[in-house]
Amino acid sequence: MRHIIAWFALLLALTSPALADWRDDVGTLRVGFIAGDNPAYEVARLEKFRSYLHYALAVPVELFPARSYEALIEAQSTGRVQYTVLSSLAFLALDQRCVCAEPLVQPTTADHARGFRALLVTKSDSAITSLADARNTRIAVGAKDSLSGRRAPFAGLASEGIYPESYFLRIVETADSETALRALIAGEVDLATAWSSSSEPLSPAIGSGPLAVLAGDGALSPSTLRVIWQSELIPFGPHVVRKDLPDMAKSRLLQALTDMRNTNPDAYDAIERGYPGGFVAADPVLYRHLAEFLNIAPGKD
Repeated sequence: MRHIIAWFALLLALTSPALADWRDDVGTLRVGFIAGDNPAYEVARLEKFRSYLHYALAVPVELFPARSYEALIEAQSTGRVQYTVLSSLAFLALDQRCVCAEPLVQPTTADHARGFRALLVTKSDSAITSLADARNTRIAVGAKDSLSGRRAPFAGLASEGIYPESYFLRIVETADSETALRALIAGEVDLATAWSSSSEPLSPAIGSGPLAVLAGDGALSPSTLRVIWQSELIPFGPHVVRKDLPDMAKSRLLQALTDMRNTNPDAYDAIERGYPGGFVAADPVLYRHLAEFLNIAPGKD
């Protein structure tokens, strides 16, 4: 029955001049996403998502696989695609480049969190109880381009007048937050960067972050850790559309995406399996605050 209704809606849209105007302006909606080294597989995996948008908007939808965020930013800034799935940092980079796009929706967790907080943690029996106590200690961090593992914590430290390269005795780069936390547990460092989407940063709730993963594996108990700093909310990466997309297209897309988890969970899982809470309308203020926090200058019209 659902497919019959979808086909009827498509037929109505294509045969009604009044309804077809904005669709004529859109033509084919091109959706860009990160596909890694196997784009054919990823395009096939996202077919349910593509098909859902096709029927919901009654316009042709094409997937644009890209190997990197830089390629997606270039494609959207030049108009090759009208819609991209970006990380928060990639969206800020796009906004710096062209101010030509806007966040439409963002995914949420099972607890309906819109983002996460970056953390600095130590052992609960450590003498470190504040940032002031952390001078000349060893800290495990993420890679240079990691938002949660390095950029956000270092921005937070800078706002306190702390410059990590001279403040800490040793900075240990790790692959991810789980690895950083394991180094802390093993006594190889005194502090570690981490993150959590829970309102309680040391919560072991499934899906809330690396602390929960390690607690679930029996590698640690949250009670053995202490948080000495946490950031404000950092939003999850948005689905972004060009500003010159017709307003009716944006409205229909917003409705289709926020309905997706309930009306077609397979389509939603195809594009956002890691965020089971569904889409909500994006809050641009969260991304502006993130840019200010990271000291990223806004783009110019």
